[in-house]
Amino acid sequence: MPKLTIDDTPVQVEPGATILDAARKLGIGIPTLCFLEGHPPQTSCMVCLVKVDGDDKLLPACATRVRDGMRVESECDEVRHARRTALELLLSDHLGDCIAPCQAACPAHIDIPLMIRQIAAGRRIAAGTTDRCRTCHAPCEKVCRRAVKDAAVSIRLLGCWVAGASGPGTQVPAATPEKQFSVHIGRVDPAEIGDFMAGASEENRVRPANGASFTEDEARREALRCLHCDCRRQTDCKLRKYAAIYGASPAKYKGERRRFLQAFHPENVIYEPGKCIACGLCVQITQEAAEPLGLTFIGRGFNVKVAVPFDRSLEEGLRRAAAECVAACPTGALAFKDDTQET
Repeated sequence: MPKLTIDDTPVQVEPGATILDAARKLGIGIPTLCFLEGHPPQTSCMVCLVKVDGDDKLLPACATRVRDGMRVESECDEVRHARRTALELLLSDHLGDCIAPCQAACPAHIDIPLMIRQIAAGRRIAAGTTDRCRTCHAPCEKVCRRAVKDAAVSIRLLGCWVAGASGPGTQVPAATPEKQFSVHIGRVDPAEIGDFMAGASEENRVRPANGASFTEDEARREALRCLHCDCRRQTDCKLRKYAAIYGASPAKYKGERRRFLQAFHPENVIYEPGKCIACGLCVQITQEAAEPLGLTFIGRGFNVKVAVPFDRSLEEGLRRAAAECVAACPTGALAFKDDTQET
């Protein structure tokens, strides 16, 4: 059996094993985005690059077979720089907010989208940090994208309503005071707002009947107007995780951004093409599941995208493997629509 060292730590593996296999045996975390255990390596994301003694170029750990006597470096400066560059190239074409604009603007760091979803679901919420909404000038509402359609969500009034509803309940979590990694879409074109509106109430801004504070019914109706700008997979998005670890900048390689689009599947699945990095995992999964249509790569070069063939619907493309594709997606391009990210 071949023996090698990774970061000066010796390890012995089975013949045919990859550097990634050996690293995982040692408990060394080499990042991967386009690799899924039990499936052939895609080598498209290039974030698993490592330095191998004797090779002039960095090699993908997921596809490079081990040879006896190999010496591997997995976290040297050259490797970290290459991984950061790979991540920045992926982020340059990544269309989606990790953290919603309202939360990013909140001086109290309240997880506003989660608070709103809890109100919409009729859950009892403990006041927590929302007491500060009473004296806030609502910078969150100034960046609310719902204003492009009609009027911003009444976030300050919703926070005040929560603060006034005393008693035990689900605590509204506050973000850490430290800056969190986030990609930001930026200004939304009025032509895109229709896609953002999918799933949100069409009702215009709800006005409190008493002129001062919401009733429970009014609060729920207003909460249903939220566009869910934050990412449904922000807590388990591998792209976001590794971008933060390697200090990648979303603005390093800025180009013309794509138009925001969403597609929905009846099994509570949502697909946002702008977040797709064309890793190919969902394409593999649908092929192995023998989907009649499945998903495939469409286009070439920088214009390549993953979609259902023949311009058919997401429902027609994912008849058997929708949940499996969501679980494998490394970026949140595929997610469950009602995933509230409460953990």
